[in-house]
Amino acid sequence: MENIIKELEEKFEKAYRLANEYGEIIGWVSRTSPSSISEEGGLVIFDVEPAIYFKDFIEIASPGSYLAVVDIKTCHIISLNIVSVERRDLLAELDLSDMYISVPNREVSGLLTRTRIKAKPLLAYDTSTDSVFIANYVIEPQSPVIRLKNSRIISKILGLPDNGLFIGYVTTGDRPIFDSKAILYLPLKALYQHVLVLGTTGSGKTTLLKNMISSINNNNSSNRGNITLLIMDPNKDYLTLFLKPTWDFSTLDSDLEKKMIENISSIISKTNGLTIILPLTKYSINNIINTEKNWAKTLKMIAEEYIKTTYIPIAEKYGWSIDLVNIRVAEEPYKTPLRYVEAILEVNYGDSKELNTLYIIPYGFRFTDFTSREFVSLNPYFTRQAKDSLSRLINYLRSMNVYLETIDDLYEILREARYRIYEKTEKTFSKQSRELDKEYVINLIKDLAIHKSTIENIIRQIGSLIDTGLFDIVVDDKSRDKYLQEPPIDMVMENHFKLFKGYPIVVDLEYLQEHSLADPEKVISIVAFRILNKVFEWKLVRTRQRVVTQPVIILFDEAHRFFPSKTSGREDYIEHVSSMIDRIARLGRARRLGLIFSTHSPKDVHDIILQLTNTKIILRMDKTQLSNLDIPSEYRELITRASDRVGIIKSHVLRTGYFTFRTPLPLAGHYDLSILE
Repeated sequence: MENIIKELEEKFEKAYRLANEYGEIIGWVSRTSPSSISEEGGLVIFDVEPAIYFKDFIEIASPGSYLAVVDIKTCHIISLNIVSVERRDLLAELDLSDMYISVPNREVSGLLTRTRIKAKPLLAYDTSTDSVFIANYVIEPQSPVIRLKNSRIISKILGLPDNGLFIGYVTTGDRPIFDSKAILYLPLKALYQHVLVLGTTGSGKTTLLKNMISSINNNNSSNRGNITLLIMDPNKDYLTLFLKPTWDFSTLDSDLEKKMIENISSIISKTNGLTIILPLTKYSINNIINTEKNWAKTLKMIAEEYIKTTYIPIAEKYGWSIDLVNIRVAEEPYKTPLRYVEAILEVNYGDSKELNTLYIIPYGFRFTDFTSREFVSLNPYFTRQAKDSLSRLINYLRSMNVYLETIDDLYEILREARYRIYEKTEKTFSKQSRELDKEYVINLIKDLAIHKSTIENIIRQIGSLIDTGLFDIVVDDKSRDKYLQEPPIDMVMENHFKLFKGYPIVVDLEYLQEHSLADPEKVISIVAFRILNKVFEWKLVRTRQRVVTQPVIILFDEAHRFFPSKTSGREDYIEHVSSMIDRIARLGRARRLGLIFSTHSPKDVHDIILQLTNTKIILRMDKTQLSNLDIPSEYRELITRASDRVGIIKSHVLRTGYFTFRTPLPLAGHYDLSILE
């Protein structure tokens, strides 16, 4: 027995030493109430002295908060999650009935009692082996309970990933724990299994996403592995990523906000530039250039006008200045040449100056570059019959060397055929199509037995493609490169770090909406899905060639605009889109292609998005929107009452499954461009 006592004394001394080394002792596991463990889990009861309680009650005595205990018998450091807190007056401690009490009803000295706290053990950390495992044994009475101060150990015993995309800080409610030292990362592998970010307007979704993007930029600049980030931006929210962030602490807890920024700013910073894929239309070109065109001059003028209209208003609003230091038009040889504009900006913030680089890649379509299969898949609104018939028709025409120079040629010849076959009248061809053998084409349509309703769907949807303005844009009047060609997305991906310094790639879909006659939802989907498919094809081809490519993360902001719910009434579109994204998401996992979807409510997006995303980040939203999400009841109230930038993350890569978190103010430029209009 003496040997056991001696051994326990030595273990106690070691536990006490570890407790002081890794944290601050705030209490001891109770000697009068049993610690226990069962199939449902463990329970630890410990007491906190009144002086410690009143000093730090928010951190050490809030349900949902985290502490640690050093178990005497194992000397493992074990994380604790507080489940309940009990406070009793001194009279209750004496167990006296009210009828026998003669002292005054109010006596503050009666509050100087110990606080009893119940907590669940979570994970155990063995300091000798640096390993973490489930704490599936009972915790010994008299073990010291500590508030941790070592950020590395905090991450270890909470099962937090030690690298990845920065999410924020683990919280109790909306307040970071452990003095904002519990940093929450989402490992890159979780992105390959896709992420859904949810939250109502103003809840902090864009701020969270920009902080995640900034951590990708840090990952690239620190040479820990290059990652290509591609952003589908329908609202111009991400065009300011390279600008200096401005923070307003006037209505916030400034000390807390500054500490959260300070703790992460040394390892995460904004990008110094952007690669912008700029979808052009005939209408945007005509608004800028009315003189004779050549492609280099055209692209330069477009870039200058774009910078002027996008960034100068921000500078004027905030009292800055932005100067275009240098601009050049570049061309890289490829199957289709890659043409882009490099613009160097000097941004003067008053107290500092920065040089930033923008790479602007013009984007448009040339009809003759499309195979029949690519063309029919471009517009998700074609019916099944229309896709099949149009694909066969184009293949037959090309096999017989019937030359269609532009999409307008195809449109006019189909309209003529409709009038001749179904209306029994003749309509005059436009000038561009007069040289075609229209009789042959009309007879071919008859031979293919294309139904009248199918022809009408084909004509309507080709007309809507023409309305986008994306096709056959004249950028050079005299050379053989008359029309703007679609940039080779595979080459952009392959040379992202060589040519474009790895800067985030932003597809400016709002610019497209502003300069197109087509339905906004349709036109942004056409471009976004075309680029998505091109990236996926590049991944597949390089995989077959056994070439390892860099990870690619694609962000769909306002995801409901691309992947609407089944109740939106667009059945053919939804069927096409759901099957496409299902294939890309499932095959992309093994090829390091990850998708992030951001939207307001789970009910706004297609069910396939909920199924494909294994990580869900939920910021403030109405309780009625949570029915589609598997969220524990204790978190549901938090979601409805959460302050800005506070949320819950649910992921299989987290050892405990869930965490509440708070992300700091934006670490990259975050400006509402709509207020500048």
